[in-house]
Amino acid sequence: MTANGCTAKRRGRPPGSKAEVAAPHALLRLHHFSFLRALAEGVGLRSAWERYMTFAGGPDDERHFAAQLRRLRRQVAEAARAHGLQDIAAEALSDPAPGPVTGSLPGLEDWVAQCCTESGLDAEDRTPAEWLQAYQDEFGLDTAALPQPALATALALPRSARLAALNRLAAALSAPPALADALSQWLAPALAASLRSAGLLTLRDLVDFANVHGARWFRLVRGLGEVRARRLLAWLQPLAAALEHPLRETALQPAQQLALARGRALATVQDRRLGIVPLERLAVPPELDGRGGTFRLSTPNVLGAQTDLEAIEGWLRRYAMSPRTHASYAREAERFYLWCLCVRRKPLSSVTEEDLHAYRAFVANPPGDWLQPRQESRDSEHWRPFRGPLSPLSQRHALTVVASLLGALMKAGYLGASAAAGVTPHLKLPRPGIDVRRSFDEAQWRWLMACWERLYGEAGAAGGLADLGSDAKPARARSLRRLRLVLELGATTGLRLIELCTARLSGLRREVFDGQALWMLDVLGKGHRRRSVPIYDDIKLLIDRHQADMEAAGIGHEPGAPLRTLLTPAGSAAIAGDPTADQDGVAERPLRPLIGALRPAVPRWRLDDAGVPVLDASRQADRWGALEPSALYQSLKRLLRHAGEHAHEAEPALDGTAFNAASTHWLRHFFANNAAADGVLPVALMGAMGHADLKTTSLYTRPEQQFMVRELAKVRRRGTG
Repeated sequence: MTANGCTAKRRGRPPGSKAEVAAPHALLRLHHFSFLRALAEGVGLRSAWERYMTFAGGPDDERHFAAQLRRLRRQVAEAARAHGLQDIAAEALSDPAPGPVTGSLPGLEDWVAQCCTESGLDAEDRTPAEWLQAYQDEFGLDTAALPQPALATALALPRSARLAALNRLAAALSAPPALADALSQWLAPALAASLRSAGLLTLRDLVDFANVHGARWFRLVRGLGEVRARRLLAWLQPLAAALEHPLRETALQPAQQLALARGRALATVQDRRLGIVPLERLAVPPELDGRGGTFRLSTPNVLGAQTDLEAIEGWLRRYAMSPRTHASYAREAERFYLWCLCVRRKPLSSVTEEDLHAYRAFVANPPGDWLQPRQESRDSEHWRPFRGPLSPLSQRHALTVVASLLGALMKAGYLGASAAAGVTPHLKLPRPGIDVRRSFDEAQWRWLMACWERLYGEAGAAGGLADLGSDAKPARARSLRRLRLVLELGATTGLRLIELCTARLSGLRREVFDGQALWMLDVLGKGHRRRSVPIYDDIKLLIDRHQADMEAAGIGHEPGAPLRTLLTPAGSAAIAGDPTADQDGVAERPLRPLIGALRPAVPRWRLDDAGVPVLDASRQADRWGALEPSALYQSLKRLLRHAGEHAHEAEPALDGTAFNAASTHWLRHFFANNAAADGVLPVALMGAMGHADLKTTSLYTRPEQQFMVRELAKVRRRGTG
């Protein structure tokens, strides 16, 4: 373990890369006899091992191969003796096991063959004993110096006879594989135990598990690495195919290669059909497309829609400028429309109140064929609209979106009535709310800062936060300085996670209020509402230091990089498509993110013009180096987990579970609760938080609760005696 609690990377080859896969006590199988046949045909030991036995693992050393061969010969001989086939085994195993090489001496058989070629003799012209004596005389050896197992017998047997004997043994002794075979019969004990811990007991279990979870299935098995998993599947693939229960392509190829292959296929053909498929691949038959729906109006509508699918697409276009809202609404509308077509077998324009009640029961427990156990791309045949049953809050959200869709279509003149109008008001489902208690108290905040200080010291920072000197661990120090900036911004401005990621340097300006100069930051908040928040001078220094860290890490402006609209404020020149907005880096400085990435993007595979996969390592994930919200969220969660693990070291000791449950939104609640406790007026707090309604801000001031507690304090306590 390192000082910061992380596990140090082990040196040398990856764990498990040479670990054994095959069980040493495994039953005799066809590949064992294929290995022996290859040796009998004159194939070298290494070549035969790599062709038939490499999956078994172990050291890449011919001494190991020879030891395994000797063990296999003993196992075959014992099995043959148990079945009364010892004579056939003696004939089949007559080929000598490779012994240690003595200097540069040729093998006995090779030497006999060479003598026959040079002298024109035939091997049968001399007895095995005479050939053996001649070999000893030639090289000055005595009998004790030679490996003895059946050398003389081997010379007397033609190669074809040995192969025939091996074939007879294979037919008699090799057990045919079956999907019900226990993995312990095939695999090494340690590997079988790891698979058993994941619930995998038979060959069928292993094939199904890899098919369901894809190329990264091994990540769900404790102690199994990628290298050993790849060797295991290489051995399992032909076996599963022979048993007519094959491994899928998704289990055998990395997800990135599959995505590229699907991209090539989709570039030429798009399979549209009726079924549980994304809307862009959905083919709706005429009787279900909504033209003749029960509540469909025959008059023109403002959406210009002729079918239900066109109406849904027109409604979603209204939210195009709010990418997150659009994604959420599109997901719920897609689920509901697919349910209408595939389960109720009716168009959207014929939905009744009874259908909505049935849909609520459906989303609470969707059937298995509507679920996908892992993330799938939308062009995958294994894509499904649900990941699992929806919680009561998610059920309310789903039905609220459906009600919004039906109501909007009615107002647009597409539908004559909305079935949701009489259903959603009576939903007995919990309403989403804001729990302002999910915040830090003063002791927790001090401990969080103390943990940061300790980690920053362990990073070997040369000086304070604003010091531009060298760091012992520059990458770690830069990341911690960015994290401190996030903590300070969240605790002093109450910015949301998405606002922290979309804020740009262009939003910073210097203004004078009551004769005092102050930095202000313009942000684009929820509902595209713009607001300004004050930035204190010490935090401005943190921003400048972070910008210097970005430059030191090589994060700059890349005009060819993709434009991440989710991270770019709507209405900017870049979004509007102005080609001069960032031409030649003119707008690089203003459009740089306030909080950005500190390392180049991970290289990604892409298809070139010829359709060949190439590794593109030149582009950032965002044109200006903006940080994705998930990356910022995870960096803060790592600090919170560290604080929770060491919370018992605080004075006094703290409960670590609170830190484990905390997130970036706790910083927003922390700011609002402190502001309310310090007497900030609700109207001012409302503007700082970006709330659309003063009722939301009042959750932090809690006037009703304060009034209730103050008044109830007047009630006298009555005795119980």
